[in-house]
Amino acid sequence: MKRDGHTHTQYCLHGSGEETEAFVIRAIEKGFEMYSFTEHLPLPETFLKEFPYSSEIKRQLELRDNNLDNYIREMHDLKKKYKERIQLMVGFEMDYLPSEEAYLKCILKEYGKYLDDSLLSVHIIEGQGGFRCIDMNPEDFKEGLINCYSSYEGVQLAYYKTVKQALMADLGQYKPKRLGHFTLCNKFQHYFNQAGQTTEKIQKAVREILLYMKETGWSIDTNMAGLFKEYCKEAYPSPWIIREARRLKIPLVYGSDSHAVDHVGRGYDEYLSFLNE
Repeated sequence: MKRDGHTHTQYCLHGSGEETEAFVIRAIEKGFEMYSFTEHLPLPETFLKEFPYSSEIKRQLELRDNNLDNYIREMHDLKKKYKERIQLMVGFEMDYLPSEEAYLKCILKEYGKYLDDSLLSVHIIEGQGGFRCIDMNPEDFKEGLINCYSSYEGVQLAYYKTVKQALMADLGQYKPKRLGHFTLCNKFQHYFNQAGQTTEKIQKAVREILLYMKETGWSIDTNMAGLFKEYCKEAYPSPWIIREARRLKIPLVYGSDSHAVDHVGRGYDEYLSFLNE
């Protein structure tokens, strides 16, 4: 089955703002048989108050109108409308925040019964002056994370530690079981001249995560968005991790991570090439 397991919608305020129906139509045109809406959850207000970023940046991380009910309702309406042409799945991309497990658990308890497919991702880890984004821009990465952990490797290890926390967190019966963009911490690897640099410590941390995922029934978002990022130029996760996941028989699910209609289906041929290696 040709499936896209990671996409965004008109509700994403850092996306193109195009109507979600246009994404669905493009997916049908490209031959997708299953397509998951995995929109970001709004971050809790208590967290945002302490988050050391401008109000403009914070706004981009919110959900349009901060209205989860409308998002769920509209996506289910599309699911019904196109049920004869494509299998649409309604879900979230849930950002794991170590300080907000109670909030995440509460959201899943309230909305879980309306969800078909979701992701658990890490975009934010502890850093200089509080929690910091892992993927904002190279300057912010250096200021907020490298300066905190003293090295690029230190940031990577802190990221993978948070990923392990996310996988192990008790978020209730509706907790997602697919990990989003496993190596988002590599988004700026070329900027910092770290492409292809995988230390023994990082390999050990990643392999421990993979073994845990294997034992507990997780799948991996094989996210092609990184191929199109100026300083990443590779999939999330990195090819060596994809090979290791396949060796362990951990399920891989293609993800376009579409934030605009012209992103739908991007990198799918490259995804197939990983499976054919």
